[in-house]
Amino acid sequence: MNEEKKSLDVFGAWLIVAGTMVNASGETLALTGAEQAAFKATGAGNAIEASGNALQAAVRSGDPANRIGALGAWVQAAGNSANAAARIPLLSGDLQEGYQLDVIGNAVQSIGAATEAIAASSARDRLFREQLTAGYLLIAGGAVIDAISGVYFLKELSQRGRALGWFGGYLQATGALLAADALTNEP
Repeated sequence: MNEEKKSLDVFGAWLIVAGTMVNASGETLALTGAEQAAFKATGAGNAIEASGNALQAAVRSGDPANRIGALGAWVQAAGNSANAAARIPLLSGDLQEGYQLDVIGNAVQSIGAATEAIAASSARDRLFREQLTAGYLLIAGGAVIDAISGVYFLKELSQRGRALGWFGGYLQATGALLAADALTNEP
């Protein structure tokens, strides 16, 4: 990957960090009962994440050695886009449809992050391979927990759903930070 593409890949990673931080802040708002504000913040956070994922996917798609990583980034972008789109019915009061779409989006995002973890762990030439892999695995795990939180909301167990959403959101933010740091420091 040339220097310009590496810079874009790193920029995409930091966009993902920003998006996960906004999303996690929204999950914190949900704990306080500010549901509408939480929906708006998590929607914006997921849209920012999707932008970062799409940028990374576009940059990596031209690199035959990074096809699996590109696929994972595209899949994550799709999942985050679904999560952002889920806020439309949630903000309109259609909680059933919104949470169903959110569960699907989180499951898709988890598959994408796990795919990126596989790609990172196979890149023997990366100096920060373990850190990058760990970051993607934390994102995948956080997305699964977020999906489970949506199931709790669908079962009208909101308190548990909020707690799991909060934990999953901050787990994803931690993973995104680890991944961005690894990509930034990679020679």
